[in-house]
Amino acid sequence: MQLINKSIPENNIQKFTFIFLPFACGYFLSYLYRSTNAVLAPYLSNDLSINAEQLGLITSAYFLTFGLFQLPLGVLLDKFGARKVQSILFLVAATGAILFSLGNDVWSLVIARGLIGLGVSGALMGAFKAFAVWYPKERLPLLIGIFMSAGGMGAIVASTPLEMALQITDWRGVYLFLGIITIFTGALIFFIVPEKQETFNQEKPLPILKVLKHIYTSYAFWRIGPLSGIAGGTGLAILGLWAGPWLSDIGQFNKVEVANILFISTIMMTIGTTSLGVITDYLRKFNISPVGVMGGALFVFIIPLTIITFGLMPKAIWPWVVLSITSLAATLAYAGLSQHFPTSYAARASTAINLICFLMAFVAQYAIGFIMQMVEPGKQSGYSIKAYQAGFGLFLGLLIICYIIFILMSIIEIRRKKLNS
Repeated sequence: MQLINKSIPENNIQKFTFIFLPFACGYFLSYLYRSTNAVLAPYLSNDLSINAEQLGLITSAYFLTFGLFQLPLGVLLDKFGARKVQSILFLVAATGAILFSLGNDVWSLVIARGLIGLGVSGALMGAFKAFAVWYPKERLPLLIGIFMSAGGMGAIVASTPLEMALQITDWRGVYLFLGIITIFTGALIFFIVPEKQETFNQEKPLPILKVLKHIYTSYAFWRIGPLSGIAGGTGLAILGLWAGPWLSDIGQFNKVEVANILFISTIMMTIGTTSLGVITDYLRKFNISPVGVMGGALFVFIIPLTIITFGLMPKAIWPWVVLSITSLAATLAYAGLSQHFPTSYAARASTAINLICFLMAFVAQYAIGFIMQMVEPGKQSGYSIKAYQAGFGLFLGLLIICYIIFILMSIIEIRRKKLNS
């Protein structure tokens, strides 16, 4: 690939300042929006008299629009570049945030959250597209790990700092402020990030449908995608909403304690995801792939999820910390899958994984609330462990099935490589 625009930053410091940081600000906001309702849940329930199913629907609307837009997003990013696409999308997110601050019923909040999800749907993939263009593929796991820490910072702000902000204003004021900040972030990306015009010497452009068929019918996708999608989606659903109610209902913690536990968990998540990128980059020297690291980390992920699902240690904080640290291991699938496809449609390869992940997050976040409401109809809070076992247990079972399939397909892949070598 040869760059046409010679004014684009060439050294690492310039790339970090003009490419990495603006996208990191956007991803920070994306994760902040994603995680707010774990703390805001009781305030929304009290102010608007909504139950678990309705709360799940409102919060999960973010994931539905986010996920559904992944395929057109990949095409737009590959065609127009992240700068233009991101700037427009963040205006959509800002509109959604402002409308959320004005919402008075379930459906107005659902529509507003849907706009937010649509607006921030490119925050991660836009950055991945830029990184795929500017950095060697073998360094992507390290870069992604560092970048993901910006999302971790957003999750941190959505815990104790958010609870502190609610002592000054209410949830409406929080979302109005977020809407204004999102407008400024979109402007930052538009004016700071340079154009990235590319010409490809050896990569022949392919029709859109042919590219998508190539991705979705590949063995690599079906080996990596389902496990990454179910693990990432379940982690997002629980940590983005249901962690707060679980800690209150089953752990019997108060609002401040819940926020503090989420604060500790997200700090460890931020440290963990950066460390995961460093570890993956180091293990590359020993021919251990990002997908291999993902498999090991997600095996660990299953352990705390099982403990939480069955309420085995309701007062223990460590299962939530370990769950937070390992939940983002699913993102290593982006780097793992991108190595199987040319750079010319790197965004579409990454969004193929993102599509599964965020649609699963939508399904999980809503379905958990729906199942809990079915187990204990009429409740708006104070659900029992049986309700959480039913809701969480469904997705724990799916995760274990996908993990077994992943192991079996990985064994087949290893044997195939040995036969071809």
